[in-house]
Amino acid sequence: MAEFTPRLGIASIDPEQLPLGWPDHAPNASAPEAARGDREADTAVVLREPPVCGEWSFDIADDSESRGGAKLVDAKTSGAVPPVAMTAASSAPRAVGRTVAPPPVTAPRVPSPRPAPAPAAPPMPVRTPSPAPVVTTPTSKPMPSPIRSTANPRMMTPPTPLPAFDELKSVHEAHPGDAGSAIALATALDKRGNIEGALTVLLRAIDAGADAVTLRCARAMILSGRLRYDDAEAELKRAAKVRADDPDVLLQQGILACRRAKWRDAVEPLSRLVKINPLSGPAHFYLGEALNKIDSLQDAYLAYERAAELEPENWRALKGVGIVLDRMGRPADAATFYRRARDAQSG
Repeated sequence: MAEFTPRLGIASIDPEQLPLGWPDHAPNASAPEAARGDREADTAVVLREPPVCGEWSFDIADDSESRGGAKLVDAKTSGAVPPVAMTAASSAPRAVGRTVAPPPVTAPRVPSPRPAPAPAAPPMPVRTPSPAPVVTTPTSKPMPSPIRSTANPRMMTPPTPLPAFDELKSVHEAHPGDAGSAIALATALDKRGNIEGALTVLLRAIDAGADAVTLRCARAMILSGRLRYDDAEAELKRAAKVRADDPDVLLQQGILACRRAKWRDAVEPLSRLVKINPLSGPAHFYLGEALNKIDSLQDAYLAYERAAELEPENWRALKGVGIVLDRMGRPADAATFYRRARDAQSG
């Protein structure tokens, strides 16, 4: 776009206050200077520069041509001396009998000075209230917070009591020769992972005069549960030398043989045990396990079924019945026992 510069003689006018356009009474630029006289100095108006981006989307050429007024002449294309020359259009409407005065020129606005901000008041000191004194009595004890149930937050549940390990220990120390208290303390130590401590308690009880057969069977059970099968077998041999037909000895011998996958070796002591004690649920269950592995399905079915009758909560016995019925080609009956085993396990 061509650059626009003001006419001589009006350089003192603020370009920011100039109107956009040319008045209707502007003299013809082609008339001689003598005819125009000083009127040109009074009526000539300098166009302000086109607005910058964001100020106002206004085109001077479009506005002047639409009113039939002045036209812009580019000095580079027309060769005229003044960079901008304006001619009044002959077809522009003209006032008859009077002269139209140019628009008034106003002085630029001077922004009024802003008053200085008042000094900020000093901050008020913040007073923290002193905590109220807590009055306690020598006999007052803090109340434990209630434990809420995870199923229903509103339901209060009593706190879980601590295991009575100290009580078991004190009872055993008071009666070191009692087999029952020794087995109870050894079981507690076994659950805590203190295997050697449990075995030591049982051995000390044997030395104190407790029943050696029962305590050695207890030692064999702990060792077998920790996969120390050779040590467990050694304990059972010592116990069998004292009482070979003891129910505890026979049961632990059958369980150890099943854990070592010696199924035929497990059948003999367990079969003897169910004759001696037909109400032993574990004896019938492990006998069913051994008979199922050696494909004696009918005897395995009877052993599992008897174990489930003696111990209805033993879901493994119910599952064993279902497995044997499946192997015998009775899937519908097997499904019934599978459902019972599922219910017993979830209950």
